[in-house]
Amino acid sequence: MTNWVYKKRLTDQILGLNRRTVSRRLKEEDLKLYPKRSYPSKLNDYKGYIEERINQAYPDRIPSTVILREINDMGYTGSLRTLQKYTKVIYDRIGSKRGKDSEEIIRFETEKGFQAQADWTTIRAGRKPIYAFVMVLGYSRTAFVYFTNNSDEDIFQSCHIKAFDYFGGIPKTILYDNLKSVIIQRDKYGKNRHGINNDFLDFSKGLFIPKPCKPYRAKTKGKVERFNSYLKNNFYKPLRAKLKNSGLEITPELLNSYIFSWLEMANNRIHGTTKRKPFDMLKEEYEFLTRIPDSLAAKYGNGDGNGNKDRDNDKIKEAIEKSNKTCANIDVSYYTGIDEYEKLLFGESGNG
Repeated sequence: MTNWVYKKRLTDQILGLNRRTVSRRLKEEDLKLYPKRSYPSKLNDYKGYIEERINQAYPDRIPSTVILREINDMGYTGSLRTLQKYTKVIYDRIGSKRGKDSEEIIRFETEKGFQAQADWTTIRAGRKPIYAFVMVLGYSRTAFVYFTNNSDEDIFQSCHIKAFDYFGGIPKTILYDNLKSVIIQRDKYGKNRHGINNDFLDFSKGLFIPKPCKPYRAKTKGKVERFNSYLKNNFYKPLRAKLKNSGLEITPELLNSYIFSWLEMANNRIHGTTKRKPFDMLKEEYEFLTRIPDSLAAKYGNGDGNGNKDRDNDKIKEAIEKSNKTCANIDVSYYTGIDEYEKLLFGESGNG
């Protein structure tokens, strides 16, 4: 009897089961499997919508945080992790490949008003290309975006003025990759003495110092590189998926009609590195920025970057002025969803 009790207790420990459970099961003549318990998932009512959104955007990926916000508005109360597990199942099923860039990005922290980082990023290639001019202030991480159909020198300069107008001033230096609009030849006059595009040199004189990043080290522009990815994943891809069956052609003009409301929220979200809102930090950085000469704004301010001469700086200023009112009651600590800036543009009805 003692040995039987000892063996039963040893079995309890090996199986990790209660002794009463083991004792009861040992008394059964035929071991019967207990039916597996299943619990309804909080995600069940939203799986159809999630799969439709993923299929709309495929082969692009909509961040799970964007989808989470959308289904939260529909009543979902579950966790992000539950959603991510389900989206992984969908992506695995349709053969999607993850395009996450795992390369480490070098960070350079800058003083207030000292540096910005600027770049072109291609939104759409082909016969009707779309480019985004992106500039990010190094200290506050406040970002500016403008879409064009070309990257010519005059458009490049005009986009700078629009960015300065948006920020309220000009930083002391701006960091660039090896853009032909800026650098015509590296080390032309000796080590670190580069040949600068004459037109751009004339433009920048007395305003800011253009600085190229090291060759083959575009990631030294880490702030603008990260924002380029954020822009595509959290603005362009969700918008393109949303408008896929609308019959609307995606043009620079259409994207620019959406971007300023989205920027209001992007610049009012809690930044992952600083743990603060870029617009809040911009208030501190503002006094360290150089004011824009009136003559410069008059010369370069016209034109929308797409061959049109309609002045849109008033639209930019209006977006800045209303940002604090608009975003006062919006939680943008998550990645911004398409539904949020549709509400800003079209009102609560969201008809667009």
